[in-house]
Amino acid sequence: WWTWIVFTVIFIIVWQVVGSLPLVGFCWLLKIVRVAGYSCSLEELVITGPSKAPNFLLMHTAFLIGAASFYFFLKILHNKNLLKVLTERIRFDYKRSLFGLSIFFLFAVIPLAATLLTDSSELKLRGDIPDLLLITLIALIFVPIQAGLEEAFFRGYLLQGFSLLFKSRVLILIITSLLFAFLHLMNPEPWSYGVGTYLISVFLVGMFMGLITLIDGGIELAVGIHIANNLWVHLIVGLEDSAIPSSSLFITTNQNLDMVPTIIFSMSQYTLLTLVFAFKYKWFDKLKKYAPL
Repeated sequence: WWTWIVFTVIFIIVWQVVGSLPLVGFCWLLKIVRVAGYSCSLEELVITGPSKAPNFLLMHTAFLIGAASFYFFLKILHNKNLLKVLTERIRFDYKRSLFGLSIFFLFAVIPLAATLLTDSSELKLRGDIPDLLLITLIALIFVPIQAGLEEAFFRGYLLQGFSLLFKSRVLILIITSLLFAFLHLMNPEPWSYGVGTYLISVFLVGMFMGLITLIDGGIELAVGIHIANNLWVHLIVGLEDSAIPSSSLFITTNQNLDMVPTIIFSMSQYTLLTLVFAFKYKWFDKLKKYAPL
């Protein structure tokens, strides 16, 4: 069990600390060399300027470094094949990820269309198309790495690790989802939109992702949904205060997240998604073979 603790501590340090060094280095460079219109705050580690693309790219390098360290330490400390952490199938099922991505986009487009047709006062069109196109190219490369890394760690590695300590899958889901939620406290969103509501929202995401991972026997669907969610936030509808600023097509002007409506909407969406996946992949037949949670 100690190797799981050592792995987790070292991995998080490399991911969060070493992974931020390229951004820190570029910030120091901007202090020495003037680049037209660009500046960087070493306290907030955010590059501001004519384009959000440099900051967007450098913030995502942390996930690239994190992914490399995840693979490396998995081999060194566990002598374990990466595939064994990702799925119980003989190969990673990319079609499942694509299906999860597509369904999530469908579920996101419908409310957006309804909002635009009825009351678009909460949405503001940015109109910075050139920067959006540049960020889109970067996002299509780096967002799958970001989402894949987080799912591999939380819904792959940690789910397996805690299963060595606890027999209850419900308890394992709760623990990993709490860790997933509290890690997101480092983002600016909870402090701008309400810590309680934000934590519950992220916790519910973690529970949903963990549940479909346990039932389906792999993180493929969770990876697809995670990629779709991040692409949506970066490219379609973004927040004014975001962990990774981008030039999304729209920005929401709603600064308040009411807890009860947020929970009801999230639970409804996750229930419908679970039912879609259950019918698609015949989960009801598989659940009959499971021991009680």
